[in-house]
Amino acid sequence: MTRRDDQKPPFTDEQPTQQWASMDDFAEAGPDHVDSGTESLHIAMKQKKRHIWPLVVTVIVACVAAIGAGFFWYFQSHALPGVTLWGHSVTGKSQAQIQDEIEEGVAQATIPVSYDGEHAEVSLKDLGLTVNAKQIAQDAVNAKRSNTVWERYSPWEPENVDPTIDISGVDPTVLNEKLNIQTVQPVNASLQASEDGKGFTVTNAVQGTGANPVDVAHEAVSVVESLGTRKPQTVNVKLSQIEPAISDAVITTAQSTLQKLVDKPLTVKVGGHSIGSFNAQNLMDAAKVDPAATAKDDQVKVGNVVFSADKFQQAYEKSIKDTLSDTKKDQSEIVNNDGDVLEITDKGHDGVKIADGADTHVGADALKAIQSGSDTINVDGTVDPMNVTKTKRHVVVDLSDHKVYAYENGKLVNQFWMSAGQGNDYQTGVCQPSGDLCTEPGDYKIWLKYDSQNMSGNLTLSDGSNESWDVKDVGFVNYFSKSGCAIHRIASKTPFNNDDIRALGENTSHGCVGIGWDVAQWFYNWALMGTTVHVQV
Repeated sequence: MTRRDDQKPPFTDEQPTQQWASMDDFAEAGPDHVDSGTESLHIAMKQKKRHIWPLVVTVIVACVAAIGAGFFWYFQSHALPGVTLWGHSVTGKSQAQIQDEIEEGVAQATIPVSYDGEHAEVSLKDLGLTVNAKQIAQDAVNAKRSNTVWERYSPWEPENVDPTIDISGVDPTVLNEKLNIQTVQPVNASLQASEDGKGFTVTNAVQGTGANPVDVAHEAVSVVESLGTRKPQTVNVKLSQIEPAISDAVITTAQSTLQKLVDKPLTVKVGGHSIGSFNAQNLMDAAKVDPAATAKDDQVKVGNVVFSADKFQQAYEKSIKDTLSDTKKDQSEIVNNDGDVLEITDKGHDGVKIADGADTHVGADALKAIQSGSDTINVDGTVDPMNVTKTKRHVVVDLSDHKVYAYENGKLVNQFWMSAGQGNDYQTGVCQPSGDLCTEPGDYKIWLKYDSQNMSGNLTLSDGSNESWDVKDVGFVNYFSKSGCAIHRIASKTPFNNDDIRALGENTSHGCVGIGWDVAQWFYNWALMGTTVHVQV
């Protein structure tokens, strides 16, 4: 078919020179013309390809970038590839999803239990246990975040999050109730401050008896950690000894720790002057025995004892600061020959003025002192020291004079006739070589007193003979020797006074120092605990 000339569109120089060609035109053109057309077509296609490929590459790169960005964005809030929780994959899960799975596991951890024909079910809550699902889920989402980029997003770099569910505080109370188990509750060992504030007494721990909840707790934990893949199994409950949380060993260690702070007390000082010290009761108020505790910011733990800054501050406010006065008062006291205070007859105090706000940190400074091994807490202020009047009391027992002498400040205030041990030579006061029934010379202190005592004993003497005694109601006894020698009212059935002893002319005791009935009470009241006694020949 040949196109008519009048059907050909007109062309101008400004228009494209595209023409319609018929098959006859190609035939008339011959082979050379066809080859030329084919070549032109190939050239056009190559040009078109050169324009298309950059576009294709751009689209591919954009898609990859978008996928990578989406991948990166998604895993910012979801568990990374390769992350497992208790061995179960949580990859791609959000913190909320993981938390929901854990909480669902906690809800499902209701454990069937049995004992002696009784059956029940107990939950983690019944056992007094909790699971911090939020924290565990957060740890799972944060896993691998600190790794390199490749390790972070590679599923071939696994990381298992394996948090421990703490069952150390498992409580068998509900378990015992549900299974009708009769229990004996354990009693913790404890410390009490002694009345004199210088030490502590121990109350020993008592073991308890009841259901052992540990196996039940382990089963419940296993269910939670399975993330829904494990069903609870029945646990046959056994009885066991229930150990107290604070054992005798723990309390003994705590006692040693606290006693060191009593023997070397923490002392609050102003300008180098002591204004008060923390005694045993103060330490008990400021401390808690807890072997499992971790010290907080305002606490210090030494061994099994946790000390609190706030409690120390309260002890200071109550026991030391409240006793302070701006004006001094002089003090009178009785001491022995070594200077030990036996009695304060008129209590005095320093005049103390604390600088404004200077003692608000005493509690915190107490903790610092404990940590550093110091015994001093310094506070700004001024002190007007009290004056102290001392009265020194001392006793001399003279074995050759047969007298007891009572001295105050070196001045003789009283003297009595006495009868010493039968083993002392009456003239010289010297003990016989055997040492039997002798009042030994030396320096002593009165360490034990009874206003009345039944005295009995049995001695085998050096010659093999036996000496025994049994005397009732010996009055006004003052022990000065740890071997049993005392100054007391002479052991007679009827009153035997000072002048009667003078007329005896011999030593009659088993080693004690006997004085007259008419003077024994005076001496008992005057010779305070700790009074020094010098026995001489």
